[in-house]
Amino acid sequence: MRAGIIVSLALATSAFAAPARFDLTGEIPVSSSANRAYINLRGWVATMTPGGPVIWKNGSLQTIPTKQGRTWSGISGLNDLGDVSGTYQETGQTISRGWTWTANQLLDGPTGPSWMANSTTGINNRRDAGFFFVPFSVTDCANGSTQWYGKAGIGKPGSWKSAGAWSSQCTMSCTILSSVEYAINNGGDILANGYGTQTKTGGGCSLQSSYYVYWSNGTASTIPDVFYSSPPTMNDLGQVLSHAVWNDAGGAKAGIQFWSGGVATRLYTFGNYIPGMALPSTPLRMNSFGQIIASGVGYQLGFYQDGKWYDLRSLISLPSDVTLTLLLDINDLGQIVAAGKRGNTSRLFVLSQREACPADLNGDSLVDDQDYVIFVQAYNNIICPPSPAECPGDLNLDGVVDDADFQLFLLSYNLTNCP
Repeated sequence: MRAGIIVSLALATSAFAAPARFDLTGEIPVSSSANRAYINLRGWVATMTPGGPVIWKNGSLQTIPTKQGRTWSGISGLNDLGDVSGTYQETGQTISRGWTWTANQLLDGPTGPSWMANSTTGINNRRDAGFFFVPFSVTDCANGSTQWYGKAGIGKPGSWKSAGAWSSQCTMSCTILSSVEYAINNGGDILANGYGTQTKTGGGCSLQSSYYVYWSNGTASTIPDVFYSSPPTMNDLGQVLSHAVWNDAGGAKAGIQFWSGGVATRLYTFGNYIPGMALPSTPLRMNSFGQIIASGVGYQLGFYQDGKWYDLRSLISLPSDVTLTLLLDINDLGQIVAAGKRGNTSRLFVLSQREACPADLNGDSLVDDQDYVIFVQAYNNIICPPSPAECPGDLNLDGVVDDADFQLFLLSYNLTNCP
């Protein structure tokens, strides 16, 4: 994805005609620390446990070995090769250091002065890791104030590349901040909080800053209205999902924003923005096909597709002793890793989308007379309503419910059972 490319894959026109249905396809016998777990295209899962980081591959757990004198702090990403990124601290120290587990080797991130902390923000399929340094530099402004800089970047050990150069300036009694990194993608793009200044207002300082995507070709795009609660996220198309605060006719609103190709779309509004209000700090994640997971959107297990939020519990049949408490990540196959319990024991679970069965209009895994009643009602209306309203009888997605859809319905009706 690059700044000048118009993204044709829009949220309102994704490839799914009806909400996806899910099956429980994996159970991982660990709990996740800090509600962070990642799932790749192979269905592998990486998470931080109380005993350290682990990778779950096809039913088996692999522990990432540590080095003497280190304490694990957390993980930040997993690529499709099975590489993991994260942070650690040396015993007795509070400064964070970045690491990657690459090709079964534990590698340290870029190094600097002893006072300089660095943390990872993910690892892509090029085996480049995102790194955030803070403070990258410290300046005594000789006016009673100190200026510090963070810096975002990407690369391998020994070949780290900065996201951009920042000018140095000193202001009276105020601190200058810059470039807090949040995510990287497989195209080498970086999502970061860009250059900001603190200006004196009423004897104090207020931060003014912007969020950016730094494209791998060296250009940057500004993303408006981002509000930090849970970290913003970016997919492989360079699209960004975040909490946001924007001005509406009735005043400032707080909610969830999707940004693509310079256009910001509001996906959910929590209500009027009140200074100091807390938005959900739980994971806010999306894939490259417009599917999103989030909490606090009317449901704790919120799943977004084709312009509508769903309670994921209504889209999956679970064993009676399994409960899901939080959705943690979603990959481009629509697989989800979720936190939950089997009985009273905490677990991670993998949820996979079922093969499509578009004629199953009521979602009971059968195509029968109940679905026929729903189809006939849609057939009588013929023309589908404008998106994002549902049009369940439009099986060939041409905007009308007609004889062509009826023929497709009959094919599924004769089979009776969905795959």
